[in-house]
Amino acid sequence: MPLYLLLILLLAGCAQEGPGESAPESPATVEVKRTNVVVETVTTRDLRELLTLPGSLEAWEDLLLAAEIDGPVRWRGPQEGERVQVGEPLLRIDSDSRQAALDRARSEAELRTVSRDRLRRLRDEKLISPQEYDNAAAAQDAAAAELRQAQVALEKSTLYAPINGVLDKWLVDRGEYVTAGMAVAELVQVDRLKVLLEVPEKDVGFLTLGEKVSLTPAQVNQTGGEEFSGEVIHLAYKADPLTRTYTAKVEVANGGGRLRPGMIVRVSALRRELPGAIAIPLHAVVDQEGRKLVYVAEDGTARQRDVRLGSVIDGRVVVEAGLSPGEALLVKGQHLVNDGSPIVIVEP
Repeated sequence: MPLYLLLILLLAGCAQEGPGESAPESPATVEVKRTNVVVETVTTRDLRELLTLPGSLEAWEDLLLAAEIDGPVRWRGPQEGERVQVGEPLLRIDSDSRQAALDRARSEAELRTVSRDRLRRLRDEKLISPQEYDNAAAAQDAAAAELRQAQVALEKSTLYAPINGVLDKWLVDRGEYVTAGMAVAELVQVDRLKVLLEVPEKDVGFLTLGEKVSLTPAQVNQTGGEEFSGEVIHLAYKADPLTRTYTAKVEVANGGGRLRPGMIVRVSALRRELPGAIAIPLHAVVDQEGRKLVYVAEDGTARQRDVRLGSVIDGRVVVEAGLSPGEALLVKGQHLVNDGSPIVIVEP
């Protein structure tokens, strides 16, 4: 072959292989990134769903006692805050003058009775006219009426406790002049209390008359977190037209006196029992454009599940459909994965 042809072939080979080019390398192995998650085994349990409503304790009876006669207050008995028994005297109004009026009326009635009886004998002997006797009998009747009136006035001069309770407040002082109908004292019955509840329409069907409920004061330091019991004694049949709620009255025994009127309490009643329910942590649920989702671990991957949720009980939500017992539910890291994402389970 001529020399010049050999040179041309060499130059053409050099032109085809560009400067800096080398043979292709074998592809490198790509490492899969996995998300650390914490799981909880799905189990069933028996749950009790409670209906809890706020309310305020009230005295079973809160009476404003009034004077029944006019006059100055001569005596006050118990001090404010003291317990009193039914029939116990609380205060006296002008009792001395009322006693004097009663004594006069009694003397007058006795005198008129003697005069009538004497004139009756004279009438029977036909020594006086019947008219004279009739006048004496009428005078005796009037005196007897005055006597009864004086007795009633004396009785009303002393104010008695109509119930067992606590004398909460005096509204008049000794020596003060009062008139009939004027409020003089406030008496409350606290051996038992009541709570009025406003029950929403959706919950009224869960309450029944005679049902036992529990009460817990809102301020734990007032009773040390102690729980008290009560009973539903009234449930309105008609809803309030403004609030659309039904009034329920709960009776509460308070023999120990630890509860006081005006305390705010939480009243809990059994709404329903849920045997064998699945309840999961509320934070395990992912809200995706209105869909309620959870993720479970399957063979090293996260699998998405649509769930139907029920009530929230003690920070856990009841799952009505979408999960089965024994599945490994993602409770941490579920917001970092999608359906099919590789995961690795770590200790919480």
